[in-house]
Amino acid sequence: MTGRIYPATPYLRCLTPANGWRAELIRDRHGEPVAVVAVRVGQMWTDAVAIEGEDRTVAMRTRTNEDRLILPTELPGPSGGLWFRDGRCEAVLAELFELQEGRPQ
Repeated sequence: MTGRIYPATPYLRCLTPANGWRAELIRDRHGEPVAVVAVRVGQMWTDAVAIEGEDRTVAMRTRTNEDRLILPTELPGPSGGLWFRDGRCEAVLAELFELQEGRPQ
């Protein structure tokens, strides 16, 4: 990562395959980048992050379900979203990385 350093830069540097993250740049129909989406699937928790910009990031933690995909319509249920944040990139990522394994906030 080169260029300008943002408040979220230390957290963004953690979203690597070495740390279990898979990320993809999402482009609009004209090929312009609009968001970065990253997912980390662990034994107990699955974390997902969508970064639209410095001012807009959405992150969610759900229970990992090995035998099937958890759909958004299932999130209010017992196996659904346990933690969700929408806000500034550095604040959302800081809170996500502070979650203790096994104890979502």
